[in-house]
Amino acid sequence: MTSSLLRGLRALELLGSEALGVSELARRLGVDKAGVSRMLRQLHTDGWVLRTGSRYVLGERALTMATTDPAGVRRRAARVAAELHERTGLTAVVLRLAGDGSQPVAVAGPTDFLEPDEPFEHLWSTAGGVALLAQLPDADLDRRLAVSPWPRPSGAAPRDVAAVRRLVRSVRAGAVAEERSWTIAGVGCVALPWPLLEPAPPYSVLAVGRAEDLDRDAEAVRQAVRDAVAG
Repeated sequence: MTSSLLRGLRALELLGSEALGVSELARRLGVDKAGVSRMLRQLHTDGWVLRTGSRYVLGERALTMATTDPAGVRRRAARVAAELHERTGLTAVVLRLAGDGSQPVAVAGPTDFLEPDEPFEHLWSTAGGVALLAQLPDADLDRRLAVSPWPRPSGAAPRDVAAVRRLVRSVRAGAVAEERSWTIAGVGCVALPWPLLEPAPPYSVLAVGRAEDLDRDAEAVRQAVRDAVAG
């Protein structure tokens, strides 16, 4: 087995636990960033990884091969995503909190349009991330919002800490987290927390697609996400 293949497998193993950027992957693998960048580009082209902001996560091809799932969460997530995609025609994703980022657990539908316009570092840059933040204790939320200067991936994204806190309070009160063009121009998302019975990191369920497709019947999409979470 070649050293490059071993590095690729090790990278996938690391990304199975948390979303990581090029620099951190290079540090953990003990190789230079240029080599890691080349490897990730190839893994991305072949569907093994996805880029989410400035970090990489497992892609659909890698997720379908994952076998370690003692609580059956991945199987449940795959069912939820498949049913939401079938009902809405939109791409359905189940996310879990992973370190300071998020990790897809299941994806149903196309993902080719999900590359962000600009790299982003923080969970509040997506509606799915806001749905994860809403499940955190206040102390953990405070830590994640203690960022200065405040970054904004686009003019439509939350403009400051107060805006994120309003979104979090709204989701905690039962509203959906919703965005249009926060990180990808013309793309929107509707998301809700997905509470699990067993102790687990926060999960969220989201429907994502072209903003015009979401807006064609936005309330039906919101209801479909609510039903997916409730089911």
